Amino acid sequence: MIKLGNLQGKNLSDDLSERLTPALHSLEVDPCDLPVHGYRPPGQGPEFIPLRTAGVLLPILCHPQGATMLFTVRSLELPTHPGQVSFPGGSVEICDVDEVAASVRETHEEVGIHPQKITPLGMLDKFDTISGYRMVPVVGLVKTPVSLVLDSSEVSAAFEVPLAEVLDRSCYQKRIIEYAGRQHTVYSRQWQQHNIWGATAAVLVDLIDKLTAEA
Repeated sequence: MIKLGNLQGKNLSDDLSERLTPALHSLEVDPCDLPVHGYRPPGQGPEFIPLRTAGVLLPILCHPQGATMLFTVRSLELPTHPGQVSFPGGSVEICDVDEVAASVRETHEEVGIHPQKITPLGMLDKFDTISGYRMVPVVGLVKTPVSLVLDSSEVSAAFEVPLAEVLDRSCYQKRIIEYAGRQHTVYSRQWQQHNIWGATAAVLVDLIDKLTAEA
């Protein structure tokens, strides 16, 4: 388990930035140059490029009593991944400078956190999802307090997990599944009644591994 120490109080944001940023890809890096993991359709190799790109935010809320990470539960009405635990985020639109900007905009639209409250720290490796998206995960700090306003057409619920729990590698299970004639590694973990799995869990494992390598 990654030791965060006594991360709380008025210096929480600075402490988290100091500990997390060195493990992340710099915001100055072109997302096109980031390593890619995740799902490959049958017959496609590493050069495969999905038609859709997305930016997702791993929002770390800096509460005075300690840091948490915010997750969303996707609406059951959505055509892809209904009811699954995810990060706020979505497709890069013409108004977005890049995937980082898309992650901040989508977080505002989905859960009501104002962009001025969000400080992106860096990026993780890209991840291709089974639904045809290439996600760029962005780790960002959120200044509290915040009042969440959920867009019910996209998000049915939101919940927080203590950051120390999120970064506990022992809570994640790995299994190999076969899909469309290929074997895929799938991670999952349980938090209360929520099953965090698939791309969301894989991104968290990437974060943990990068922090462990940096330590």
